[in-house]
Amino acid sequence: MKRSLLVLAAWTLLLWLWWAPVNAALPPLIIGASVGRLLQMSSEALPVYRFWSPVLGKHFYTLDEAEKTRLVSQYSRVWIYEGVAFRAFAGPAGEGLAPVHRFWCASSGAHFYTLDAAEIDKLLRSYAGIWTYEGIAFYAYAPGRQPGGTIPVHRFWSGALRTHFYTTSDTERFKLASGYAGAWDDEGAAWYAYPAQAATTVAITKGPWIQGVAPDSVTIVWQTDVAAESVVQYGVETPEASTVADSSATTLHRLTLSGLAPGVIYAYRATSGPASRAGAFRTAPPADQPFRFVIYGDTRTNAQVHRQVAAAITGSGPDIVFHTGDLVGAGRNYGIWDTEFFAPAGDLLLGTPVVPVPGNHEYAGAGPPWFFYFFDRPAHESWFALTCGNTRFLGLDTNVDYSPGSPQREWLVQEFQSATYRSATWHIAIFHHPPFTSTTGHSDDTTVRNQLVPLFEQYGMDAVFSGHSHAYERYLYNGIHYIVTGAGGAPLYGLAADTAPPVRQFGLSAYHYCVVDADPSVGTLIIAATDLDGHVFDTVALSK
Repeated sequence: MKRSLLVLAAWTLLLWLWWAPVNAALPPLIIGASVGRLLQMSSEALPVYRFWSPVLGKHFYTLDEAEKTRLVSQYSRVWIYEGVAFRAFAGPAGEGLAPVHRFWCASSGAHFYTLDAAEIDKLLRSYAGIWTYEGIAFYAYAPGRQPGGTIPVHRFWSGALRTHFYTTSDTERFKLASGYAGAWDDEGAAWYAYPAQAATTVAITKGPWIQGVAPDSVTIVWQTDVAAESVVQYGVETPEASTVADSSATTLHRLTLSGLAPGVIYAYRATSGPASRAGAFRTAPPADQPFRFVIYGDTRTNAQVHRQVAAAITGSGPDIVFHTGDLVGAGRNYGIWDTEFFAPAGDLLLGTPVVPVPGNHEYAGAGPPWFFYFFDRPAHESWFALTCGNTRFLGLDTNVDYSPGSPQREWLVQEFQSATYRSATWHIAIFHHPPFTSTTGHSDDTTVRNQLVPLFEQYGMDAVFSGHSHAYERYLYNGIHYIVTGAGGAPLYGLAADTAPPVRQFGLSAYHYCVVDADPSVGTLIIAATDLDGHVFDTVALSK
């Protein structure tokens, strides 16, 4: 223990020796000629530069060009220039602007930035021996007084690292909140500023895609390369009938359209800056209206095959699509989401809600699980329930604990006992790991079989769809149909001998998807396994 304390003390001293001369070389921002120079430049938003020190393990932000030049030219061993973080002002150029004050802690080498009067007063009165006031760093907008086109600068605190981190990036926020939740606490928006790049040239890089479909509402989501405003126009015949907008600049755009009619096709156009894309969607139908849904899965690895499967699904005209997981090969690797999912499924996503459950590959790779960034579900509550027509759909995450007493299990039992579940005609469960399968890649998941199958039998499940095995398989066990649909692009598995009950009723190693038609007028649910040529190779007909 004593040795650890000595090592820590030595390391702290080393950090101080590295940083102290650097910090001493940085001029206070409110002294003498600096004020006049800052006020002369106050009429336009200027870049605030971000530096990272691997030596100190800290970030530093400055609007001052002299500070930037000094760090780049004289202290490049200590500070790495990371680029423009956002744009702020050198003086009080307009209404709503407030000074962001900068403090420095000699013992940790950390800087702290705030425009909160109470925080400033507390540091000056109670912690003057710890925090040295360095002056006004720049001017930004106080929360609640920001104009359109600005973006929140979120502040995070790490007790372990004894430092704050500031960011406008949606992806950085997600990394800290999901990938490092135990190390970083989100303290909210510290202030508002303008994005690092003006939104004069904006490109839509992902989407739009459709989430949260309901009889009277839907959410349109898309991503842009730079922060910009969000606008969606929509209407029954043309998208110009109604408009919903958010002037806040962001790169991940989400707008909810409300007050819609059930079972109606709407045209829409999503716009950010000069970039726009148009599509159409159908709201969830009422219980007495027939509808079509598709279930497919395991689209990872082979983007070209996934593109073919997605095109075939689009051509079948579904109202909603469900995905059994393994959307991509390594879901913690950000770049793969475009090449393996959003690009090959782009046309499908543009006009049809796609509702996935996470597979094991969504948790593979390095970094946070980006599945939850794109599909806006809590990282620790990835399950869902939704009603479409006369059918209740339950999506589970079989990568997360579902044993008795777990949050997912308790949620599932409550859902089974709900009036919404009991009033639905059909009940469909969707998750990744199959309780019954026999391929060259996988065999029965005994945990799913022991923990979930009895619940399905107790609460009247009609059909269960899963993936994981890259083939098509159909089982019938105690009156419930279990279908494996895991061949949407991943390398195919061969069928293995299946001798232990329940024995597979049908199987085929082929790329495919399942088209399901629910028709309340005749009380039927027809499942049609379909290959890439549109050939139906297996059918299940249920009736009530």
